[in-house]
Amino acid sequence: MLLDGAVAVVTGAGTGIGREISLRLAADGADVVLTGRSTEAMEEVAELVRSAGRRALPVAMDLRDPASIEAAARAAEAEFGRVDVLVNNSGVGGPSKPMWEIDLEEWEDTFRVNVTGTFLACKAFLPGMVARKSGSVVVVGSVTGKRPLVNRTPYAASKTALIGMVRTLAWEVGAYGIRVNLVSPGGVEGERINWVLEQQAAARNITVEQARADFAEGSPLKRLVDAGDVADTVAYLASSRAAAITGDDINVSAGLAMY
Repeated sequence: MLLDGAVAVVTGAGTGIGREISLRLAADGADVVLTGRSTEAMEEVAELVRSAGRRALPVAMDLRDPASIEAAARAAEAEFGRVDVLVNNSGVGGPSKPMWEIDLEEWEDTFRVNVTGTFLACKAFLPGMVARKSGSVVVVGSVTGKRPLVNRTPYAASKTALIGMVRTLAWEVGAYGIRVNLVSPGGVEGERINWVLEQQAAARNITVEQARADFAEGSPLKRLVDAGDVADTVAYLASSRAAAITGDDINVSAGLAMY
């Protein structure tokens, strides 16, 4: 088992990619601290983790609230004694409209969660890893941080910011035996990509089916990505099999992005 006995924290663990990551880490042997705003969704995931024979700790945490992040870090340390893996998965899609129509509050909230929230989570959980001189941090970004997605400037800019954060942080913690990497998914099947395609269809005056086909056409495999594909890559980066990988950005996009 790739992560036998490890303790992993996953943000946004109740639904979507976060749910799949949590279950994949548990299947690979990790105990999982499930964090997010929806405790009901996390309780369901916790039961699935336990049914896989691993321990689970659901903790309410809001990336907009530094105090709740610090409290989650204390709860994880109290329950498990350490954290070996931090998966910064949680994020928001932000508005979908031309930049000049975006409110300042919408712009700042996108960065507040996607960038500042990632910073605050790292700030809360990294000191224990630094003290133990081991650990792995995986950040879930997006190929939109590297290629345009019309009417999504706050989201694109926030995901680009994560690339710089990961590369620099990898240098800051490398001497302590900690690795930091980014996973950039393409369009992942689920509610969020459905919403994006609806917005794109409305903006272009085409059907949602056509918007989906156009999106998939940019991939050599002509398909979107399953959340499980992302989870498998995160689990690999979290494990010792990726011992020589840090500061990297791995696309899980069915070829939508190749750089």
